[in-house]
Amino acid sequence: MSKIWVISETQSTLLELLAHAKGIAQGESIVAWSFSAEDAQAASQQGADLVYHFEGLKRPEDCTEELIKRAKAELPVAILCGNSKRAKEIAARLAAALDVGLISEGFNLKRNGDNFLSDRYIYGGLCVTTQEVTAKPFMAVMAAKMAEPLAKGTSCPVETVSTPESNVKFVELRPNQAKCDICGANVVVCVGRGISKEEDLELARRLAAKLGGEVGCTRPVAEDLHWMPEEAYIGISGQTVKPVLYIGLGVSGQIQHLSGIRDSKTIIAIDKNENAPIIESADYALVGDLYQIVPALLNELGA
Repeated sequence: MSKIWVISETQSTLLELLAHAKGIAQGESIVAWSFSAEDAQAASQQGADLVYHFEGLKRPEDCTEELIKRAKAELPVAILCGNSKRAKEIAARLAAALDVGLISEGFNLKRNGDNFLSDRYIYGGLCVTTQEVTAKPFMAVMAAKMAEPLAKGTSCPVETVSTPESNVKFVELRPNQAKCDICGANVVVCVGRGISKEEDLELARRLAAKLGGEVGCTRPVAEDLHWMPEEAYIGISGQTVKPVLYIGLGVSGQIQHLSGIRDSKTIIAIDKNENAPIIESADYALVGDLYQIVPALLNELGA
């Protein structure tokens, strides 16, 4: 039987991919590849017909050779991958080994006979293009939060896959103290160059904490000033966020940044420049000094 594969290192994305796969399946069985026992169990109840669980995997990248070998043997009609940095790396290696193209940030998958079609944003999110792929397998890195997970059902089989010993030796493994999860946050407070000093990021952190959100930033804050980690930077070449509430503090809103927040349900901009691009794109705009507005807002919120 033909198969559709889904691959992700995070449970939420894996369940979204299963929903995408279910939407395009035409009799194919859906196979999920997971990196933890918990993810495997969830996938087995929410759309998968078979789940493979990589056991004892220190790095998701170490599974690539096994995936390539099995893909060449099983010839799935489609392979859908998550959009995390590691999943993208796996997808790129897999596509290169199989000599096929790779759709990036795809959504709204469809089929036209034996071919697959995918929408994706272009020109910084100003336009949507539909691309039809004739090569097999069809491969795509799917945009986040473009599908709702399926309802739980009967569990399918879960099989454990062992991987060969990695050539990489771990000397020390430490958690990233600066780690953030802006992609999954319902509230994102984003800081731009309107923040004068690194220590003033505390204003954004207090506001985000009070609202139960995460702090993100524009590219210059992460890459030029190095005030925040790169995974916190939002934009066309950074993270794409889709929160219920986005608050920009001193963010001018260049098109590269706006493309990363375009699907936010509500956008609030706080900036002293009334001509800043983000003011026009915002649902609500406060034109003024963020160093006066944010403390007053925190005071009203009791933070």
